[in-house]
Amino acid sequence: MASLSPTEPVAPQLAADRWTAYSLTVWAICMLGFAFDIYESTIMQLVTPLLIKEWGIVPATMGYITTLSSWVGLIGVFVFPALADLYGRRPILILTILGYSLFTGFTGFAQGPLQLLIFTSITRIALRGETPVGAIMVSETAPTRWRATALGGLVGGYPFGYMLCSLTALVVVPLWGWRALYWLGILPALLVLWVRLGVKESPRFERVTTEMVKEGLKKRLDIFLPVREYPREMLIAALLYFFYLFTWFGWSAWMPQYLANEKHLGFQTTASYLSIWMGCAIFAYYLCGWLCDLFGRRYVIPSFVLPAAILLVVMGHLDTPASLFWVGLVLNFLITGSFGAGLGYNTELFPTQIRGTAVGAAFTFGSAGGGLAPAIVGWIATSHSIAAALPLLALSFFLIVPMFLFVAREMTRKELIDFVGQKTGDALHRI
Repeated sequence: MASLSPTEPVAPQLAADRWTAYSLTVWAICMLGFAFDIYESTIMQLVTPLLIKEWGIVPATMGYITTLSSWVGLIGVFVFPALADLYGRRPILILTILGYSLFTGFTGFAQGPLQLLIFTSITRIALRGETPVGAIMVSETAPTRWRATALGGLVGGYPFGYMLCSLTALVVVPLWGWRALYWLGILPALLVLWVRLGVKESPRFERVTTEMVKEGLKKRLDIFLPVREYPREMLIAALLYFFYLFTWFGWSAWMPQYLANEKHLGFQTTASYLSIWMGCAIFAYYLCGWLCDLFGRRYVIPSFVLPAAILLVVMGHLDTPASLFWVGLVLNFLITGSFGAGLGYNTELFPTQIRGTAVGAAFTFGSAGGGLAPAIVGWIATSHSIAAALPLLALSFFLIVPMFLFVAREMTRKELIDFVGQKTGDALHRI
């Protein structure tokens, strides 16, 4: 991809220090996109005990399905953000939301593990592409002063979608079975209409495009450009994605099975617990993002991550319903709280010109490793127990602490950069 000289004048401030109708609309649409994104993944987690019983399969089979579909989904993680650098954030956001909505509905017709794998894999190509594109658009349009809060609240769509799916499952599964949960997944396609009517293209993307046209430069796909120009930032982003996603994929994929079967709480109690946990987690995203905007990520993120890593180990030694509920509530609050502001950091490391390509590539590398978690936990669960796998998830999460304390640069309230050649921190520090 062609680049402008880093000596070109820096862009005027595009993200004001206050919210506007436009930035709020972008944030709301992308947040709902995240909510319905996680809806599909949550279905798989909730119905795993039912499918194991209905199809007579072992836990490891569901772990393999989750892992393989996650790997196929990496196609979307890599391709769609890069396309967003070429064609704009808005059209790619529309394409991904429409794609995962339709294919989630088709998954409800699966008749066995192989068909479930095929439908889920196709769904996750679009589904996994929406996540980085939505985060990029929010990072480019949110107020600089409150960007971490915006990114944290954006991922707050995840517990909202998780809670929505859990509550829906309580009503729908006893009446119409697990397939109805997938069929209801078509509804997010209505978001596309709102995007088309209510969202304009990212001003930062439009400005970079205009400047490149003035300079006679053409956009072209160069997937290796982020690694050549920003090797340190790419390594940091890929490692953060890996540590976060390995823990989250392992935790979220197997916690329903752990509670329902290994701890004998049953499907209804498990769905109730998860609904309450995720309802509380909505506030965790905003709280962590807000604290990061006030005090910086360097110390706020570790203050969430370290106790969560300890509680992951403790969780495997609990047996009573009350202890499982309360420790799980705090643990889930800490894990999810650090997720939005922590991973949102990666969108701030790269210039607008290649932000999609860089974030997509780092997300792909990190997800490839993180996607192993469900299969590894499933293998350990088949040989021993899910509880025996929790220390491994704790170790992955703990490694985030030294990343933010000693490696990652502080980006709180710093203006985003726009052109290749600029380095993070070159832009004006906003107070």
